[in-house]
Amino acid sequence: MFNRRKKPQSYHSDDELIRQYRATADLTFAAELYQRYTHLVYGICLKYLKDEEDSKDAVMQLFEKILPALRSQEVLKFENWLYVLTKNYCLMILRGRKSRTGKLVSPEWSELNILAEESSEEAALQQEEQFNLLEQGLYQIPEEQRICIELFYLQKKCYQEITENTGYDLNKVKSYIQNGKRNLKIYLQKHHER
Repeated sequence: MFNRRKKPQSYHSDDELIRQYRATADLTFAAELYQRYTHLVYGICLKYLKDEEDSKDAVMQLFEKILPALRSQEVLKFENWLYVLTKNYCLMILRGRKSRTGKLVSPEWSELNILAEESSEEAALQQEEQFNLLEQGLYQIPEEQRICIELFYLQKKCYQEITENTGYDLNKVKSYIQNGKRNLKIYLQKHHER
C-alpha cells in the first residue's frame, strides 16, 4: 500500500481535485489526491516515528485529518502543505510519547518561547494545548508569513533557501518571519486569556 508503485495517472491536477472535493464533498477526489502522496507521507512518518506499524496508522489518521482541513484552509501547493501537516502530526505524536515517559521534548519552536519546560502532567497538557493553538495560529496569520515561518522553523531552511523557494525578496523573508512570530505571539496571548 505504501510502496512506490506505478499507478494509472489521473488527468486531474492536484488543484482540480481539491476544487472538486470542496465543491462536492465527494471523498473520491480527496482519496485520489492523497493516494498520490501516500508514499511521501509514509516516508515522513517512518523517519520521525521509527516504527512501520505506527507509521501506517499515522498515514490513515492523517487522511482523516486532511479532509476537514482541505475544505477550510487555503492550499497553494498540496505537496508542501501535506509535508508540513505530516511533520507537525508526527512531532505531536512524539511529544505525546515523551510526556508519558516524563521527558518532554523541547520543540523546534523554542525561539518563540511558547512552551514551558515543566514536567508535570498538567504542564504537559498545557504544552499540548499551546502547540495546538500554535498550529491553529499559523493559519490565522498572512500566508506569506506562515510559509516563511514553516520553511524557517519546521523545515530548517536558511533565508537564502526561503528566497529561492518562494521568490520573495530577502528583506521580505526576514520581515515575514519577524512579523509572523509577533503575530503568532499575539494570537497565542489572545487565545490563552480565554
